[in-house]
Amino acid sequence: MDTIRKFICLKNISLWTVNIFAVVCLLPIEADIIAYASDNDTRTFEDLPARFGYRLPSDGLKGFLVASKPENACEPISPPPVQKDNSSNVYVVLIRRLDCNFDIKVLNAQRAGYKAAVVYNVDSDELISMGSNDVDILKKIDIPSVFIGESSARILQEGFTWDKGAHLLLVPEAAMPLEYYLIPFLIIVGICLVLIVIFMITKFVQDRHRARRNRLGKDQLKKLPIHKFKKGDVYDVCAVCLDEYEEGDKLRVLPCSHGMGPITASVLTHG
Repeated sequence: MDTIRKFICLKNISLWTVNIFAVVCLLPIEADIIAYASDNDTRTFEDLPARFGYRLPSDGLKGFLVASKPENACEPISPPPVQKDNSSNVYVVLIRRLDCNFDIKVLNAQRAGYKAAVVYNVDSDELISMGSNDVDILKKIDIPSVFIGESSARILQEGFTWDKGAHLLLVPEAAMPLEYYLIPFLIIVGICLVLIVIFMITKFVQDRHRARRNRLGKDQLKKLPIHKFKKGDVYDVCAVCLDEYEEGDKLRVLPCSHGMGPITASVLTHG
């Protein structure tokens, strides 16, 4: 019973860890782009940061939005506009998805002089986690980038670009990235599973040793008194295997005054 209770306890710990992980993973994504228009109109948009490049600063990145030319940024794009007063404004480029890999788009934006890139979906508002498999390109990307849906991009283009006097604030995610809590979660689950396996093996070995200690040795078995069974004896059924005795069977009498046959005694000694 103690074994079962301990096993259930360890199992409950694993289930509790799984539940915590599920709750964290299901936390809603907060709006990460805040757009400010010249008439004080403010809009917020959900985005998904790329898995490459630098992360956004903790206090966010403020910049002016410029549409990419060409829109897909699969080749070198036009640089940010030049201000007459030579002010060092931060510009963010808006890029259309498809036609080439995400890393190529962001690298072209960086080379053109933009400090961040916003890539938007085509015919969909689904958010995609932008990744890259080209290690050489990844090493060259320094600017942060995020992904938004098509509807968000349309609203930004219509009222929140730099030429309309608007600006953006790209805010880092409030929730921790997946890998930050996935790795500790897997470590905890792995430790729980290892503990369960160690506990079960230890318990099995202990039970085997206890069973061996409780068996009669050969010398002890020989010392047990022998009784020849005949009809009418009190030893009519084996106390261990519950088989009925036959006339003439030789029985060994246990200290508890029960009888057992020679085959059963052999089992208690060696089995």
